[in-house]
Amino acid sequence: MNKTSKLIIPLLLASGGTLQAQQQTLSLKGTVKNGNVAVVYLQRFENKIFTVIDSAQVKKGSFSFRSQLPLPDLYGISTQRDVIPNYVFLDPGDNKVTIDAKDDNRQVVSLSGSKSQELFEEYRAQRKPDIRSFIQKYPDNIVSSYLLYREWSYRLSPEELEAHIALLSGRQQQSRYIQDLRKIIAVTRQVAVGKKAPAIVASDPDGKPQALYDHLGKYTLIDFWASWCPPCRKENPNIVANYQKYKSQGFEIFAISLDKKKEAWLKGIADDHLTWQHVSELNYWNSEIAATYAVRAIPANFLVDDKGTIIARNVRGEELGKVLDSLFNPGKTEIRGLKRDFKGQNPISYESTKSQDIVKQERGTFTADQRVYFSNDYDGARLNGLTKSSDGVYHIQIAPERSPINPSPWYGFQVWSNRDTTIKIQLDYPAGVRHRYDPKVSVDGTHWNKLSGASFDLLVSQKRSWISAQENIPSKAVYSWIEQVNPAAQLQKTEVGKTALGKALYGYVAGNPQSKKAIAVLGRQHPPEITGHYAYASFVEYLLGNSEDAKQFRDKYRIYLIPVVNPDGVDLGHWRTNANGVDLNRDWAEFNQPETVALREYFKREIEQQDRDLYFAIDFHSTGSDIYYTVDPTLPSRFPGFVPNWIATVKEAIPGYEPLVKPLYLGGPTFTAYSYLYKTYHAEALVYEIGDNTDADFIQRKARISAQKLIEKLNES
Repeated sequence: MNKTSKLIIPLLLASGGTLQAQQQTLSLKGTVKNGNVAVVYLQRFENKIFTVIDSAQVKKGSFSFRSQLPLPDLYGISTQRDVIPNYVFLDPGDNKVTIDAKDDNRQVVSLSGSKSQELFEEYRAQRKPDIRSFIQKYPDNIVSSYLLYREWSYRLSPEELEAHIALLSGRQQQSRYIQDLRKIIAVTRQVAVGKKAPAIVASDPDGKPQALYDHLGKYTLIDFWASWCPPCRKENPNIVANYQKYKSQGFEIFAISLDKKKEAWLKGIADDHLTWQHVSELNYWNSEIAATYAVRAIPANFLVDDKGTIIARNVRGEELGKVLDSLFNPGKTEIRGLKRDFKGQNPISYESTKSQDIVKQERGTFTADQRVYFSNDYDGARLNGLTKSSDGVYHIQIAPERSPINPSPWYGFQVWSNRDTTIKIQLDYPAGVRHRYDPKVSVDGTHWNKLSGASFDLLVSQKRSWISAQENIPSKAVYSWIEQVNPAAQLQKTEVGKTALGKALYGYVAGNPQSKKAIAVLGRQHPPEITGHYAYASFVEYLLGNSEDAKQFRDKYRIYLIPVVNPDGVDLGHWRTNANGVDLNRDWAEFNQPETVALREYFKREIEQQDRDLYFAIDFHSTGSDIYYTVDPTLPSRFPGFVPNWIATVKEAIPGYEPLVKPLYLGGPTFTAYSYLYKTYHAEALVYEIGDNTDADFIQRKARISAQKLIEKLNES
């Protein structure tokens, strides 16, 4: 069995009332090679543990099983009774298995005749498994249900899990795995951020009962670990370092071990120098404390304040230090990529939005030596020229679509070579333009790693690599994402109008079509602003999710989503503008461009003509650091204090977060989308800006919390 970075625990909650796989005839024939094996055991997967249900004698290297079993489903094959078996998905009919017993500790099992096993192996072969894509590809297979339950229940939020469940077929949604997963989701919600940590009382190493609430510091880490857990032991030095750093400021740790043997527990404490409060039931995965906290994999932790309120979950590695730094050093200038001294931009002034000529890049393949090749022939690419200097450096010319322009130098290209080699690339910008975005590199166009600087070394081969200012997400990828977020939300796609190049400009609508209350969520007016898109995506996924508050919200409100206001600029690889060389977020007064005209008319049809009230509007962007641009609070408001109060609730839900807020619309012409929607429809409106380098996990977390708190505030209004 492959080792993983997490260890999965037995089921926390008993199963009941679930739809079991149908009893069918199993025919399993097998051979054993390279070992002296007398018996093969068939084990059944129940409640996250394997139990022997049958055995077969090995005669002349062969064995067989034939019985009535729930199929298809997960089983285990082993040559010893009391070991974790090899995982196999068995289907009805003839299954054939080969056991290579050359190494008793790492026996290799191969299975044929089972389509489910083929899918399981397909998933395990992925370098970075994508459970959403897998479920969409196989929505009616037991493997999808199992993987979501077993491998993703501790990685995804309850809302994300519910969205993934909705992608499964109706039959799989009733499977035993998904029924158990729904119970786990319910428990998880009871220990979510903002909830009170459940009381804990258990024995310390001396056998004395210790209570969590008797050991709270200013901030306390509730840490679930075990001496037998390699990932836990690997994390312990990090926890020790943070404890030494912050204990004098009121940082405490209350550790719960899932050990079975006291001797091993005590040795682990001593060996890792864990000098804080420890307790254990010495009950392994039957720990009632772990069940109460919905802990299904370790290491796991909960960070609570001095009143026991959960303020963060599963903060490990560098993230633990970042969170504690933000809590104990609130005056520090930059934390999580957030710059607390960031001033933001000045109030928006007039600029012409009449169409002007742009610099069109020549699409195609470029080479300076017939050895290394570069291409900009795909959506989102930008490469304006290529030269190679005498010292062997490949110089990439990057030019904007027009000048003058906001200095957001976007670039994107593919690179490959005749043979494996390492090259040096230099990004060259026009005079006066600084390097803003450090390169991101990908070998598949989906998963990205960050490089540093405008000059960098790159290993290239015959397989193409992508280089991009930020992760490249063209318009079709955005549309594909939003259309697959949650089928249960019954999202409606509408062609709002046409772009400057004649492309369809799409809007999406969810919620109650009879409702007179509406909100609008806009994104990607400026092509390079990818971190803003990530926030947009997490925000929208919560609104369209299957949590009870989101479903109730959609019953009350009509939700208008414009995920890509500027698809032409996005796909052309522009720095700022649409295909006519115009910054669309300066055209909400004169309306010279087809995109803004289309959206203006769309909102007229949907809001004015349908006699709806636009309660709230938000526009997602990226800039130097996270900041909210708001309407001057002295101007009239539909719900006075709404936006400041909403931002305050987000702050309360995120430990150490200090939001920056700057009024940017002070009255007068409405050059920007949010000011137009405020002035025209009296919406509570703002711009939600995300920093270029804001921590990715923090972006998603803040956006989800923002959506959750918005729902709460709008339900109060």
